[in-house]
Amino acid sequence: MFTNPQTLWIEILVIAFVVLFLAFVLGRYIYKKIKHLPTGECECCHKSKKQLLKEYHKKYQK
Repeated sequence: MFTNPQTLWIEILVIAFVVLFLAFVLGRYIYKKIKHLPTGECECCHKSKKQLLKEYHKKYQK
């Protein structure tokens, strides 16, 4: 790593992209925790639960 001067800029660019990607993922996770949004596995099932409840109330009104 960092031994060949011809590929030095490629290595630096790859490292920069990896750091930016990890910062984005971590920032998104922190944002969701602050805003009390679902994270992890519950994120995908949270939307379907709301839709299911909406359809239930539409069919069986209160």
